[in-house]
Amino acid sequence: MRAAVLAAVVAGLLTGCGNDAGVAITQLAKQPGAVAADALSATLIPADDLPPDGTRSLFDHLIAANGQIPYPFPKLVELIAKHDPDAARPLTVLIPHGRSLLKGLADDTHPRVLAAADFRAAATPAALGLNTSGQLFLGFVENASEIEVLSYNEAAGRYEFQLVQNYCAGCIPKLVYARRAICTTCHQGAVPIFPQRPWNETNGAPATAAAITAARHGDQPYLGVPAANALGVPERFDQLTDVGGFIPATQRLWIDACGTSADCRRTMLTLALTWLQNPAGFDAQSPSAAKLRELQAAHWPKTGIVVAESDLPNRDPVEENRGFKGWLRKITTRQPKPGDGAKTNEDLEAFDRLPKLKAAFDPLSPRAPKRVLAASDLDGVYGIAALFSDADRQLLETAAAGDTAKLLAAVDQIDDGFFAPAVYSRVKTVNALLAALGAKPLDYCCLDTAELSPPIASGEPPVQLSANSPLQHYEQYCFACHRGNPSKKLNFMSGADEAAVLANIKAKDAIREALDWSRYQGTDRANKLMPPADSVQHERLQAALAQNPKLLDEMRAVVPGLFDF
Repeated sequence: MRAAVLAAVVAGLLTGCGNDAGVAITQLAKQPGAVAADALSATLIPADDLPPDGTRSLFDHLIAANGQIPYPFPKLVELIAKHDPDAARPLTVLIPHGRSLLKGLADDTHPRVLAAADFRAAATPAALGLNTSGQLFLGFVENASEIEVLSYNEAAGRYEFQLVQNYCAGCIPKLVYARRAICTTCHQGAVPIFPQRPWNETNGAPATAAAITAARHGDQPYLGVPAANALGVPERFDQLTDVGGFIPATQRLWIDACGTSADCRRTMLTLALTWLQNPAGFDAQSPSAAKLRELQAAHWPKTGIVVAESDLPNRDPVEENRGFKGWLRKITTRQPKPGDGAKTNEDLEAFDRLPKLKAAFDPLSPRAPKRVLAASDLDGVYGIAALFSDADRQLLETAAAGDTAKLLAAVDQIDDGFFAPAVYSRVKTVNALLAALGAKPLDYCCLDTAELSPPIASGEPPVQLSANSPLQHYEQYCFACHRGNPSKKLNFMSGADEAAVLANIKAKDAIREALDWSRYQGTDRANKLMPPADSVQHERLQAALAQNPKLLDEMRAVVPGLFDF
């Protein structure tokens, strides 16, 4: 009897110890997405791994403009900060024991670093400003040498899931698009996710910060992130994921709630601008609002429009290991060895072998929607309004000479074709309004893909070089910037095999001059020399030259002639 009672008690305790059977990610990754296949938005916003033709992620545009992926990680964070008008660093938090695919490689000594951009830049006389709040997130696990990137695609109306692979000292990083079905097992609804208050997994919690400090033998920053954060940092991070989490719903409201009705979308935009001009005075019962509800009712999907849940239940890994329950968990659960688990985002079977989280905390567990909207809701109005920045509002007010009626009238002057079923774009909308107001439309940094190289899918094999290949030095010192670069003009070492890469290098005769250090160092052309003076590859090449002074000559000999520099 006592044994039976004890067994029952232990079984009850184990219910709270994370021993649920859990959900296998290998199976979840094979399941279809949540949006109905026959929905208009599913056609206009496909769920393919690669972005739709002619579109790219915000991250791609930023890296292409920079010319390379900065290393180490603090330099990548600095790159994002350079675009902030206040030069403020992105929000950063540390999560040593999280729930990502790479959780097995993060710990108190090498916690996962999360970064989120949080600024809305003003327009210049020539270009619209960036709007990054809720639209760019990074997750870096140093032990995995991999950055997970969640980045909004303005032209496609969706988030892109990308990986920076092989991101380590002396390595050749590779920027690829991840398998979307894998990412959306946790990022259900294809939205950013983050734990709820009080964010015990993050270094905003004193116990987690103390564990990091103890493991690292001091409170010095890790990869530029302080060991302890103010609680306001994860709080704002949480808010940004909520902001980002509503964007896919906004696209469905713009597309599916209005169906084929241009009048519906025109009314939605008019109401969004009305709200933007005076949120406190917005009348949700106005004739225009009633008209929108009527138009939406005629096209509303039968299953409603879902707002995906971007919040994960708060989990406290430190508390889980304390007391009797913590002791019991340790003796009844297989404890992972250091380095166990997925080494990359493709290593699903290794991830599945890790001990399962309690289902309530597991991001793989299906989550109920945050909301299911009805045709009577005006959330499309609020979602569209939220995509405008303060700088956009000021720009439009100036173009309308401060006359709200003139601004709203401009919506009626936009051609019906603009309101045909299509992805909503904040940039295209601002420019359409400016044109209707008689002002000059503005350029935007992150829309045109003419100068970007083709996107690369995860899993594409690297080029295999033969023994004694003339490309070996190029692989070591040049591929990091010039192979797989989002910038077309810098991607001149691309190619499916060695012969193709060699042909592309031979066709780029300026390489000879860019490697002529002895001729151009100390001259006004020194900035043309490659690799760049501030790069890891430059340091490595300098060290190699000490061992082989003829190395640059050997590299230059691959390129047949000089015609341009």
